Amino acid sequence: MQIATEYRPGNSGPRLALAHATGFCRAIWEPVIDEARRRGIDGSMVLWDHRAHGESTRPPLPLDWWDTGRDALAVLDGLPGPTIGVGHSMGAASLLMAEILTPGTFAAIVAIEPIVLPPPFHPIANHPLEESAKRRRSSFASRQAALDNFASKAVFSAWDRRCLEAYVNCGLRPADDEWVLACPPEYEAAFFAAAPRHGAWDRLGEVGPPVHVVAGGDSDSHPVEFVAEQAAQLTSGTYEIVEGTGHFLPMEQPARVAEIIGHTIESITSS
Repeated sequence: MQIATEYRPGNSGPRLALAHATGFCRAIWEPVIDEARRRGIDGSMVLWDHRAHGESTRPPLPLDWWDTGRDALAVLDGLPGPTIGVGHSMGAASLLMAEILTPGTFAAIVAIEPIVLPPPFHPIANHPLEESAKRRRSSFASRQAALDNFASKAVFSAWDRRCLEAYVNCGLRPADDEWVLACPPEYEAAFFAAAPRHGAWDRLGEVGPPVHVVAGGDSDSHPVEFVAEQAAQLTSGTYEIVEGTGHFLPMEQPARVAEIIGHTIESITSS
């Protein structure tokens, strides 16, 4: 299994490990990185494409979300010094799983709407995200055509333009005379189908370092009561609700995410 990884050099401060959501790719973090650098966050960074996403290879189906945690551990293996994990959606779950599998991997985690669900741990029949992923348009005549298509969709309407352009640049691959989604619809659907089955909820108490759970005030997946419950399952969990955004907080408010990262760095370096 080849996991496409970028290591960004830095100066002082803890390393940031950035894990993206289902269906996207590592470059989606570029605007957050830009905003973090503007805030003076100058530590090293590592970001990667999950398996079956971006430039990483595709395993046979079906999928196991715990493998995304193992991939994160492989990416971070041998890197010295403290690491702060920053993950969104599936990426947040993958970081929590990595910490469960190898305690002490992270000094702290910023978990933005982690997909870690309470029992029962079984598939959801006709899961709406799985069904919509299966129907997703997968090819375009050009990257510009893809950008125009995405920009016309309501789901992308609140995105920072830099994030949308980053997604188009990394989320498509050339294939003959077309550009196709780097995460094919059948794989995206398989990730959604596997989400309720991984059972990490029952092991959240094994996560030792501070975890700051963050959600959008308009989220359709993480209402405040659920976010509070997630944080309560953790050994050292806190939570925060960011108003004026939904599940796509990193893509809609990258500067706010960079600010949250800065506060997390301050909290562990001053303690």
